[in-house]
Amino acid sequence: MIKQAKQFGVINLKGISQIMLQENAVTGFFFLLGALYSSWLMAIGLLIATVTGSVVGYFLSTKNYKALNQGLYGFNAALLGIIIVYKYGLSLESILCIIGASVLATLVMHFAIIKKLPVFTFPFVVLSWVVVSFVNTANFMPLVEHPTAQEIFLQEPIADFFEETLEQVGIEYDDIDDDLIFSTYGFGQVMFQGSLIAGLLFLMGVYVNNPIAALYGIFASILAITVSHLLNSPASSVDTGMFSFNAVLCALAFAGTRHRDGFWVVVSTVVTVIIDDYLIRIGVPPYTFPFVVTMWLLLLTRKGLEFVENVSLFKNRG
Repeated sequence: MIKQAKQFGVINLKGISQIMLQENAVTGFFFLLGALYSSWLMAIGLLIATVTGSVVGYFLSTKNYKALNQGLYGFNAALLGIIIVYKYGLSLESILCIIGASVLATLVMHFAIIKKLPVFTFPFVVLSWVVVSFVNTANFMPLVEHPTAQEIFLQEPIADFFEETLEQVGIEYDDIDDDLIFSTYGFGQVMFQGSLIAGLLFLMGVYVNNPIAALYGIFASILAITVSHLLNSPASSVDTGMFSFNAVLCALAFAGTRHRDGFWVVVSTVVTVIIDDYLIRIGVPPYTFPFVVTMWLLLLTRKGLEFVENVSLFKNRG
């Protein structure tokens, strides 16, 4: 029983880690800590949704539990849990909404796994648009303004401890480069958390599993900020990571040790920022849709280039 409980806990932590395309329970734990720091209410929504996705995934998996053990049934649900609490707070109504949306997201994800379709966070995006539109139209849950005093009571003592720790090693918080701070926001906003410490915890979580991906993520976040300024995007949104978190996800997806990996990180960052900027200008909440569309476009492009390359090699050999 204890072994099964431990395994179930690992599956759920991996589900949380898969939000940033990582398969590591320790990484998931860092992500959970980051969510707890920013909003313990969102962290609860995150856990409820992830557990729901894992349970539904268990019954759907029948004999093949590979995808379940990888955490693939939990991450779309996890993001839904966060966005619903972010929009409407934590209540009985929002919990029921989280569970229902998580079940639907897991069913879509199961279909994608069976068909081997790279949907990434698309189930989360679509259901977020549907759920938010439905709730706002029905008006049975009021919108919540963040941050609330109830959800951030952990922030002040931890932030004070963080600044004191920096001072003890001879670093003044105000002396830290703005671009470095803003780049961590790109990690935090993947899970709707707009604080330096949450972003650092998410960055550390990625670094634990894949140091190269973490470094590419920082690079992509800074590049996304630069591109956003060139597009004259609102500085208030750019500096809080709203235009860089999709770029971070693209960087994590393409990160690798080959020279061409860096090329695809740069291209995906530029493309996703352009899509992000366009969606915001026409009034559509982008969520992680720019990341999904960019991945689809570039994966198709890569396959096309590989096909051309293979044809050329075949002709040369002939």
